[in-house]
Amino acid sequence: MTPASPETSTPTVAIGAIKVTSLFDGWLSLDGGAMFGVVPKTLWEKKIAADALNRIRMSTRPLLVRTPQGPVVIEAGVGQSITGKLVQVYGIDRPGLSLDEQVGAQGVNPDEVRHVVLTHLHFDHAGGCCKLVDDKYVPCFPNATYHVQEAEWDKMMAGGGMQRASYVKPSLEPLRSQLKLHAGSGPVVHGIRYDLTRGHTQNHAVVWIEDGEHNGCFMGDLIETSAHVPMPWISAYDFCAGESFKARERLYPEFARRKTLLFIYHDPSLAALRLLRDGEKWEFEKVS
Repeated sequence: MTPASPETSTPTVAIGAIKVTSLFDGWLSLDGGAMFGVVPKTLWEKKIAADALNRIRMSTRPLLVRTPQGPVVIEAGVGQSITGKLVQVYGIDRPGLSLDEQVGAQGVNPDEVRHVVLTHLHFDHAGGCCKLVDDKYVPCFPNATYHVQEAEWDKMMAGGGMQRASYVKPSLEPLRSQLKLHAGSGPVVHGIRYDLTRGHTQNHAVVWIEDGEHNGCFMGDLIETSAHVPMPWISAYDFCAGESFKARERLYPEFARRKTLLFIYHDPSLAALRLLRDGEKWEFEKVS
């Protein structure tokens, strides 16, 4: 068997007694100008290349979190939520495994997954919660509780407002009977908690993973790629860039002080990093 490239590998790191594996649900491509907001192309293209359509290629990396209490999944990939011509529009290129199959490939029985935690419900983050069986969406984890911010769920069900194109309602409706809705920051399960950031959506939340002094944070779309680490490099897809900026102002110093391992969902070549302060700037170091 040909080994996976660094871009498509599924590395595992330890956070105390918790083991975290970055899964790989494939690629999508979005407009580079939109992904970097007010940052000129002459700057961002030095860090991440664009294709002939000005799109940048990004990964989708859900997490399998093996805690002493059992396995937890954070985020879900694109899955089978996007079909037809939109597959080409968004440059979706997946290995073909559903999320439960990806978990099974790591030696974990999908039936043992009791919790799936979502930062928000855009199709590239939540589309893999369900899979198509006989042309119908069914939850990938029948025994799991799916955690999401209540206001995020309500926004999706109401049509999504100005971000309506980013939600695929039919792929999420089957989760109704398995939902646990949250209202802001707070614990999800032992060792995992929400931290409400807003910004990317009105109710976006990052997810902390903690075991004593050991800690990590799944960034969702607060930091999409390593190229987005600089404080003002914020996507134009964000519902409110100002809220994203405020969340970064609040969290970056904490990440640096606690030496937090940051799990990056969309970076094309790395799964995790740590922030470093360089004078007035923020830089990062890659975590292998």
